[in-house]
Amino acid sequence: MAIAQMNWGRMRFPLNDPRMVEFAEALGDVYSIAEGHSGFIWRISDCDAEEQLSAMGYDERTSATVSVWDSVEALKRYTFETRHGTFLGRAGEWFEKVAGPQLVLWNTEHTDRPTFREAFARLKHLEKHGDTSRAYGWPQ
Repeated sequence: MAIAQMNWGRMRFPLNDPRMVEFAEALGDVYSIAEGHSGFIWRISDCDAEEQLSAMGYDERTSATVSVWDSVEALKRYTFETRHGTFLGRAGEWFEKVAGPQLVLWNTEHTDRPTFREAFARLKHLEKHGDTSRAYGWPQ
């Protein structure tokens, strides 16, 4: 068993805006850290992410990631104990506040490759029903 996660946000400005330079320049490094991190299995490619989000009606200011990890603990270590955590702490500089949850987790198989359509459906389930076996937030 593994876990999948999707997190998303609404950027204050398009990624190519000068006010987003520091964030934009760090993305490659942050993704490399994830891909090399213990417990990482897979993440949706940038090209597939852009294509899927666009097909669902999201614009270029939507930033989102879907990935699969071998455990919640591995994902937490990456999220909070690497350079990603430093940037997460500064999210208000680059992201607007949005209503509802920005992260959803669910149990999956190591070989599953979830889509954004599935991930946003699970996020809506989490928002409507709270933590369930179908979708949940960070375990306490």
